Amino acid sequence: MQTLQFQIQDDVYADIVESGIDIQTKFKEFIHHLTDDGYPSISTEEASQRVSQAVDRYRNGTGTHSPFDHDFKNEMHSYIENL
Repeated sequence: MQTLQFQIQDDVYADIVESGIDIQTKFKEFIHHLTDDGYPSISTEEASQRVSQAVDRYRNGTGTHSPFDHDFKNEMHSYIENL
């Protein structure tokens, strides 16, 4: 087992404790999400094959593409500007 040390400001730590959040569980969930994106691992060879197939579909015009959503683009642009 390895040890991770987090430094949290006293006032933030007090707020966490007062809120009743299970810090240990939240850290475990956080670390798990850092290491697992939910997708199964694939080899470099398989990744290269998938990209090659996608390029071939694009070149041949046999692939399917999602239509461009102008409303979503505008919404994201506005969101980013307001960050």
